[in-house]
Amino acid sequence: MKMRMNIQCNKAIGVFVFLLLLSVNASAQRIRIQGHITNTHGKSIPNVNILHPVTNERIEMSDEDGRYSVMVEKNGSLKFTCVGYEDNTVAVSGKQVLNVVLKDAVIELDEVIVTSKVKNKVIPEPTDIEIKGNYFHLKTRVPVPKEMFNAHRRLVLQPSIYDVTSQQRLLMRPVVLDGRSFNTTQNRMYDYDMSKDPLNDYVRVKTTSTRKGDMILYHDSIYIEHLKHDYRADVHLAMENYRSIIYRDSFSIARGTVNPLRFLEYKFSAFPLTDEKYVPKPVMQLRDTKGEVNLTFRVGKAELDDQNPQNEVELNRLNEELKAIETNPDASLKSFSIIGVASPDGYYASNLRLAKLRTNSALERILSRLDAGTRSLLEVKSDATVASWSEVAGLLKKDGKIDLANEVDSLFNKYKSSAKQLREVFKSQPYYKELAAAYLPKLRKVKYTYGYSIFRSLSDEEIKELYRKSPKELTRFEYYRLIVTAQRPDEKEKYARKALALYDNFTYAANELAVVLIQKDAPDSRILEPFVSKTAPVELLSNQAIALLNEGKYSKADSVLTLVPEEAVSPDLLAIVQAMAGYYNDAFEKVAAMSPMNEVVMLLAMKRNEEAWQKISAIQITTAREYYIKAIVANRLEMAGDAIMCIEKALEMDPALLEIAKVDGDIIDLLPEEQKIK
Repeated sequence: MKMRMNIQCNKAIGVFVFLLLLSVNASAQRIRIQGHITNTHGKSIPNVNILHPVTNERIEMSDEDGRYSVMVEKNGSLKFTCVGYEDNTVAVSGKQVLNVVLKDAVIELDEVIVTSKVKNKVIPEPTDIEIKGNYFHLKTRVPVPKEMFNAHRRLVLQPSIYDVTSQQRLLMRPVVLDGRSFNTTQNRMYDYDMSKDPLNDYVRVKTTSTRKGDMILYHDSIYIEHLKHDYRADVHLAMENYRSIIYRDSFSIARGTVNPLRFLEYKFSAFPLTDEKYVPKPVMQLRDTKGEVNLTFRVGKAELDDQNPQNEVELNRLNEELKAIETNPDASLKSFSIIGVASPDGYYASNLRLAKLRTNSALERILSRLDAGTRSLLEVKSDATVASWSEVAGLLKKDGKIDLANEVDSLFNKYKSSAKQLREVFKSQPYYKELAAAYLPKLRKVKYTYGYSIFRSLSDEEIKELYRKSPKELTRFEYYRLIVTAQRPDEKEKYARKALALYDNFTYAANELAVVLIQKDAPDSRILEPFVSKTAPVELLSNQAIALLNEGKYSKADSVLTLVPEEAVSPDLLAIVQAMAGYYNDAFEKVAAMSPMNEVVMLLAMKRNEEAWQKISAIQITTAREYYIKAIVANRLEMAGDAIMCIEKALEMDPALLEIAKVDGDIIDLLPEEQKIK
């Protein structure tokens, strides 16, 4: 492990004191207050415990900048405590901003020698933050000079990982070293129930003495989600006797993370579902449909014109259609709408009466062919009307007789206010016989519109039309058809998201959405997360692993793939996930076979630095990424000249790599001071 530069934190930073985290009883008169906690010199104090003054239960802790925000009783009080400072209890008095000043409580005793000499300080050794999967591993040694510790003292050592990017601190396992006498006194103070001591789980009692002092060996790990952030490892220290804090200090022992696998190269295609059981089954929908038939009648009679062969054709067609509906278990007749129409060549009243008779006659004739049960369920509507001369003109236009049609329209518009005069005018025209023989009979008819419901699958065009009008009415199968027939990825994404919003457990839609997002390099593990289980399809679990890889959630990706039989997983995907999750031995052979640089990266992860150097020395280096990796290898082997040359070349070819170098524990010490993150 190469040495790192010590970065001593401001001595105003207090050590963490562990108390039980309890909730303060709620009150009807609670308000939110916030404030800034400083020392007497105006310096911010982080990690100040904010307690309930009666129960001493912790409510909150101030952040890195000494700021806090809590809910508290309007007329209550807050107690502020921090190692190295006097306690301060402050009344809220309805204030919403409450700034607090803490006085220094450090007491230097004659028996304590604190000088600038290194041997009289507790100084943790610099180290690296190593990454395996999503776990940060921290190893360090803390030498405690003999002069700094005796049987009447307690040493509290609190390591932490500070996320510089998000300004959040993550506490690791503390170390509490008690002198024998101090521990005995603590035991008495807590009535021989050391479980009351908030730090009891971490206490080690020093029972031996050495002439050289003590060496505390520390190793712990912590789960981290955002691996691309900038991190720092800090150690906060405090020495106390029976009355007060007699020594405190803070150190930064590591900056950046050691994670060569950030340069592992891989690319995976999405996996569409192949198992038909995840394809929704077609669901018939009840749809209303209409049919129509036209029948003609004899002049002045209510009976059908049997001389017109078209009537028989129409009746037979109607009968077949109705019988087909009647015998179809997926269909049912619902209604008949019947309109009897008389021609305009006669008296209107008599024509209307005749139209009604024709309606009733035709209705009876048609319905008589249906079962009694079907007839009883029908909704029958009937009406009668008299056609106008403008309809005659319309028939003439269809036959191309435009001039004659225009003349009929002209006469109709001129005399329509008088039915009698209109009738006499038309009968006096030389073309009336032609109208009476060829066109007026076409208007003497009954129109039938029958409505029926039938269960059927919609066509793709009908599905799209229904989606535009009312997307909530579509079934799972119809959304499936929308997704598979989508012409563009954005369409498919839109349909899949809508389907998931409407239907729970829609596996096919979820996987298709995941596929689209992977294809556009924007995978989202939230899409498939609800579907992950032992019974989930292999393709879905593989897509989820790809999404988690992209998000840097390597441990979760590995957990997902454990749900899949090893022989069913893509070997390359499995190897990459295993490597990123920290199972280097399992993954090495397969990952190394992907490319020579991947082999170098794996060797670095396994700390086989000499082998990594031999391998990369045999490769012709051409890219910025390759020069960067070679700089890591050289720096680990303390080949400073090669390391500096390679990193300078890498940053020259690709300046964007500087952002990685600033958080890379393998490279950060090679950077000039002006390039380092402050």
